[in-house]
Amino acid sequence: MKYRNLSLSFTMDDVAFNVLSISNEQMNVPIPKHSHSRNSYELHYISYGCGMLIADDTAYKITPGTFFMTGPQVMHEQIPDPDDPMREYGVYLKVKLPRNGTKSRLLQRFLQQSFYYGTAGIEFYDLMKKLINELEQNPDGHRLMLSALLEELIVMVSRLYMTTADGAISENIPPVHSPDDQTYLIIEEAFLYNYRDITLDSLAKLLNLSRRQTERLLQQHYSKTFLQKKKEARMSAACILLQDTGKSIASVAYELGYSSPEHFTHAFKSYYHISPSMYGK
Repeated sequence: MKYRNLSLSFTMDDVAFNVLSISNEQMNVPIPKHSHSRNSYELHYISYGCGMLIADDTAYKITPGTFFMTGPQVMHEQIPDPDDPMREYGVYLKVKLPRNGTKSRLLQRFLQQSFYYGTAGIEFYDLMKKLINELEQNPDGHRLMLSALLEELIVMVSRLYMTTADGAISENIPPVHSPDDQTYLIIEEAFLYNYRDITLDSLAKLLNLSRRQTERLLQQHYSKTFLQKKKEARMSAACILLQDTGKSIASVAYELGYSSPEHFTHAFKSYYHISPSMYGK
């Protein structure tokens, strides 16, 4: 279950957090390679099951108790073990800093971390479970409880970073200014789940923006044009589809929305410098 449109915000010290989704899902299919905008952080806790995380071309084994964070512009994909698929608790949030950055050492550590992989104790599982319970049961005062639990989660994660990370903490983190945070969730899910048919016009319509505003937003927060984002999404999905030995090149091309197998083959080879048939082997 994934809870979206939460309209759930809270402030810690001088940093504003907006939570866009909280989830508890079993991952039966791979999640293609994708990235988040420069002011987004996604927290992942694996309660059971196994699989693989690939972040910025490095592979990490996922087992029960794994905790990882994928921050701004980190390319990542998740591949579940088909015999023991992982169940993941996830929290996806955006941040907004005051004009001069935060003075909180704890929050500086959270915000400067672009990626983290490690293990977390049972207290993380208990906290994630409480979040989901509040959302499922919707008792009186649940929004206050959710805010308190999320603040506790940020503190726990920041302490985890501080006990394992090397190097000094930056004394000045530049502020991030963003439009409506829900915009980024729409963008990322559009490319992640609708890579076959997404167009600049349809994305602009989803965002209630003009084509030019949409292109500017993608360039500013993802450092990519619409066509680059779409190609990235399709090529990431192609790598997953090609691992299915029962699929032909033609069927993969169709699923990705290419007009012909030849067009797909040319696009794949120019992107990865290897043909789809060789990659499949």
